Amino acid sequence: MRKQLSNCMLCIVFNMPHIKQIDADTEICLHSNDKKIECGKTTRLLQELFEKEIASAYAAAEKQDNIQAQKYVQDVSKHDVQLLTNYKNTLWYKKPYAKVLGNSEEQEHVNGNNAMVTVTCWRHDTDIYQTTGLQRYGIRFQNGRLIVSVSGTYYIYSFLGLTEQRLTDEGIPVDSTKTQEIKHAMHKYSVIDDDDMEIASNVQSRKNTSRGNVIYYVSHIATSAYLHAGDEISVKISDGTLLKQTGSNYFGLHLV
Repeated sequence: MRKQLSNCMLCIVFNMPHIKQIDADTEICLHSNDKKIECGKTTRLLQELFEKEIASAYAAAEKQDNIQAQKYVQDVSKHDVQLLTNYKNTLWYKKPYAKVLGNSEEQEHVNGNNAMVTVTCWRHDTDIYQTTGLQRYGIRFQNGRLIVSVSGTYYIYSFLGLTEQRLTDEGIPVDSTKTQEIKHAMHKYSVIDDDDMEIASNVQSRKNTSRGNVIYYVSHIATSAYLHAGDEISVKISDGTLLKQTGSNYFGLHLV
């Protein structure tokens, strides 16, 4: 694609005739398709030329993509990959992919020592436009969960940066009744079986330090799992109060 678009730039140079321009500030002359010289407003002629060449480049790229798509359909059909009826005409050759990002809002939770709480502070859908996040080919987001559209084996991952207050702004130690372990996990909820199960987790001990007002933790999970169309994947944490600075967090999956 880049090569084709680069050719679009070169074509302007090659199509410029070696003749005196009518008005270098407002007009330009270019060779048209029938080898004749066409003169006119610079902005109009260049825009038409760009649109034509870019459309041609995208058409060639789409043709190549369709060829690769057919090959992918043949490959996945050998491994019995099921597709949702609503997507079967468009997703056979498109691998579902999603990566949502932590937003800047603090997720409010009471201390959770006995139950895992779902992380819901994610930027998703159009909110991840012009970021490193992405949602493609049927993956949906709802209530902090990514919902898969195609059955198959997925690579699933999650990263959390966690913050714990050790001292108040006045330097007074925070009275903690929290457990000594922090658990970060990924869960799968099956709408068919109405069952929520853990598919991967990371457990770490709380730090015991006498320096600094704040203690930082990082946790990363990555695994592969077979998912059915409609399964919902979520990220959970044993103490939601640690989600104070969520901007660097991310969570995603893609069909492999």
